Amino acid sequence: MILVMIIFSSQSLRNKERCLGIAPVMNTETQTMTITQTKSQFLTEALIEVLNNTWKVNYIESGHPSYPQLEIDGGRKYIKVWQFDNYGDRKGNRSIYMFIDKETGAVYKPASTKAPATGIRFYLDQLVERPETCDQYGSFLYRR
Repeated sequence: MILVMIIFSSQSLRNKERCLGIAPVMNTETQTMTITQTKSQFLTEALIEVLNNTWKVNYIESGHPSYPQLEIDGGRKYIKVWQFDNYGDRKGNRSIYMFIDKETGAVYKPASTKAPATGIRFYLDQLVERPETCDQYGSFLYRR
């Protein structure tokens, strides 16, 4: 377990709770919050941030009007990573990008919006070490 101390505004606090599916411990005097995250949750957030920043820069520099963006949705067993096209002022359609096992950090290709396909494709540690493995199409999740 990784213990993280973060200071949030009340709006971002509600968003963080919803995304991670956790119940924070709050001190109302100073608006500080202590969140206990698993290693998988922490690494997923780090990977998503790197990918979102890289893709945004690449798409804007090449003159595209939109760029792919990822967001996290917590579940009981898996972390769902959703992908959508960001048009600046609005979002495009969402689709499942990948599933990540909360306990082991195993990365799965989606079989549907509710369940992953069988067979581990990567471990989260591998993707964090080499984020260039991930492409915006999810083709790296297919077996070779």
